Amino acid sequence: MADEQPNPFATHEDLEKRWHTLTPDEQAQADELLLDASENIRNHVSVYPETREDSWWTAHRRGLEIVCCQMVRTAMEQQVSGVPTGVTQNTETTGPFSNSYSWASPDGYLRWNNDYLTVLGLGGQLAFSIDMASGEVV
Repeated sequence: MADEQPNPFATHEDLEKRWHTLTPDEQAQADELLLDASENIRNHVSVYPETREDSWWTAHRRGLEIVCCQMVRTAMEQQVSGVPTGVTQNTETTGPFSNSYSWASPDGYLRWNNDYLTVLGLGGQLAFSIDMASGEVV
């Protein structure tokens, strides 16, 4: 069995276009996280029958890139925020003013968001019927 790793859906250059220029260390981290995010995406969408066709992957190439970059950006932003791992909310108060934050990825890990299904054209409800005589899906 080949020990080949599938290509990521995005590169650190794609992430930079959507966020900011990355340092060399950030590029290396982003490359690894983009591979992880791509695997995460493959696992989440594999349950949808339409993803079994190569044409689906080709048609949704940009959406896969968008989702992959967003997952990595969210994780990387949390990792450099200075907020301790696991904190889900933060409130800062100075005099009569306060700011509150909730983190999308409180621990800096890659997070799947069901809104990503919409970006990929998946997850909508489907209606069908089954012919009780033949068992055929109509």
